[in-house]
Amino acid sequence: MQTRRRKTTAVRARGAPRRRLASLPQRPAIRIPVERILAERRWIAALVTAGGIPPSDREDVMQAVIMAAWRAVEEGRYRPDAAVDPRRALRGWLHSIVWRTVGHHRNRAWVRREIPVADPWSAQQEPPRVDERVIEARERLLAVRVALSRLKQLDQEVLALCAVGHDIRAIARTLGMPSSTAVRQIGRARRKLRILLRR
Repeated sequence: MQTRRRKTTAVRARGAPRRRLASLPQRPAIRIPVERILAERRWIAALVTAGGIPPSDREDVMQAVIMAAWRAVEEGRYRPDAAVDPRRALRGWLHSIVWRTVGHHRNRAWVRREIPVADPWSAQQEPPRVDERVIEARERLLAVRVALSRLKQLDQEVLALCAVGHDIRAIARTLGMPSSTAVRQIGRARRKLRILLRR
């Protein structure tokens, strides 16, 4: 029984050059002064805090983010969209650097350390100082403000009314919606806020 070999023109001949897809035009690189990156230090600190970095390591992670961003600018890898607001474009670019740096930091072996002691029940963690608690509270508050700024206007209004102690009926009356709708809106706004704070 003879077999007939199937012919096809879709198979690329061995050694033939590959077809390259037309690449999109690349935006020009922009050199910005390091002061523009340092001006976003508090915003970077809020993202680092939201990333779950402990207070003892936050300063090191922030320095790593700033150095990585400045190195990328020097190497011509900062190519923002000219149609976007300059500060918004810079923050969007820094956002990816922060989360990449936070992820690398949390996955390092020396971060996941354990300190063996002879008597584990006798080991007590040193209580944080008052100034450390104040700094941590401020950074956490800034992280909440950053997360709230990313919510829609209606979600912000709902959470603000809940924060000042209004009940469901008062919130529904203020926003002009049924009480059942207000309950669902509050639940959605709280879930969105929790998701943003866990990032």
